[in-house]
Amino acid sequence: MLVALADPDQILQQLSTDLMSPYCAGRTIAACPSPQARQLEDHILAEAKSGKSRDQIEQELVARFGRDIVGYEPPPVLLYGSIGLGLVALLLLVRMGRRWSSKPRTAAATATATAAVGAGAGAAVSAAPSAAELERLEDALDEIDDF
Repeated sequence: MLVALADPDQILQQLSTDLMSPYCAGRTIAACPSPQARQLEDHILAEAKSGKSRDQIEQELVARFGRDIVGYEPPPVLLYGSIGLGLVALLLLVRMGRRWSSKPRTAAATATATAAVGAGAGAAVSAAPSAAELERLEDALDEIDDF
């Protein structure tokens, strides 16, 4: 006579929540409302009470219903590939963001240089604003403050 090492109710609970139901697609045996699923639970409990281990019962169910009862376990390559693609996409987005944020500075420098060249070949490009520009800026800011 075989002696069960684990509690039959515990084996039933583990198997019915771990294995997929052959009667209800996408649900575990415990979650399936089908009467056949209840009969399968009764069968699992009877097998556990007779002394079979969890692995023996699981192997019997796989032989009876096929490998699909174990459920879908995605290959690790799929998981790691998805993570890798996500990191590459994140890197590209960061790079594009940096380029986009640096373009206005480059465009402003190009416009200033073009204006200086257009003003005359001998004109020097000044990095600081002139007194007239500062005065116009002060007036514009005062108008905004009054608004």
